[in-house]
Amino acid sequence: MIDSKGLVGGLVIVDELIRHAVMAYVGIRVIHIALYSHFSHIIIEYPAAMNTHGYTEVPQNGEMHDYMRHRLDERAVIKAKECLELLPRLRTERTICFALDTALELYGVETPYCPRLSVCDFRVVVRDRIIRSCITGVDFRTWDQAFAVRKLDNGLACMHPVDTWIQYARYLDLMELVVLGESIIRRFHHSTDELGNRLSAFKRIVGRARCKAALPLMRPSDSVQETRSRLTLLRYGLSMPVMHHDIAASDGSTRHTVDMAYPKSRVAIEYDGDHHRRFRSQYVRDQRKRRDLRAMGWNVIEVFADDLNNDTARRDFARTVANAIGAPFIGAPLPEFHALADPALRPNARRGEYLRRALAREAAMRRPSSHPWCGDTLSP
Repeated sequence: MIDSKGLVGGLVIVDELIRHAVMAYVGIRVIHIALYSHFSHIIIEYPAAMNTHGYTEVPQNGEMHDYMRHRLDERAVIKAKECLELLPRLRTERTICFALDTALELYGVETPYCPRLSVCDFRVVVRDRIIRSCITGVDFRTWDQAFAVRKLDNGLACMHPVDTWIQYARYLDLMELVVLGESIIRRFHHSTDELGNRLSAFKRIVGRARCKAALPLMRPSDSVQETRSRLTLLRYGLSMPVMHHDIAASDGSTRHTVDMAYPKSRVAIEYDGDHHRRFRSQYVRDQRKRRDLRAMGWNVIEVFADDLNNDTARRDFARTVANAIGAPFIGAPLPEFHALADPALRPNARRGEYLRRALAREAAMRRPSSHPWCGDTLSP
């Protein structure tokens, strides 16, 4: 028979050993490790405030208890371990700076949808292409800007999150650039003014126009899918919904907050992700909330991931909301949001522009002039 006290004591010792091992390996304070039969559950505490290169970064209050936040932090620990194992393979004394999606994973920030970047294990940024290396699974990206580098407690170096947003501008369309900007703001509590000021400090940035167009479209949001839902409505001609709208019963007995709303039309929009159905308590709360709202005379529209997967699904979702609020569905953004459909703001919109201009100049030089003094014969 196994002594229960001895078993508990052994688990406590193992708990402490794992806690210190993880702290030493990834450089992040681990405040709790609960051992189960086949896996460990790790809860991580980040410093309350971090100041690097003039940026102050403060995680949101209570964010660590959120399900999505917890998943991102677990992924950050795994990625940190992989990056630390990579460093000896690089065989260089230079500081290795992780960038783009690798940096976002290490920061615990959601990565945007970016088909223009190839799939790889690690993304590293260098200032000069001559110092790139050929290593399986590592994508070296050259960026000759004076970007800021943030050192993590575990010794890993990453491009600063705001600079990461700016570097991503050459690869992302406008909608995903807004999604990434809001994710960084949500994670580190930066402001859009900070993003704009940092953008002004760079010269000759590919995607600067997209960055400038993205800033006024940003709003406080709770998730990337909430951001995509809002931008989809704007892209297809609806007005800006009220974000995180509070709805109270007339007698004050019930009060709920919805993701988005058009209060005049009494239409509420709620994003329903997989994590809403993963836990029974969350599912029950959501259903009771929507039941209360409908009893109060509100039309509740639920948004799912499939509603945002492609242009056809997004158009249908926007049409549903337009019909619910009694607005005409025009399928094109209002003038104040025209940037969402501006072809000049698409990635690679200006690719080949220099060649096109050169060919146009050459064609103009070959074209016969219509000036009376430049013909083959002179006027008497």
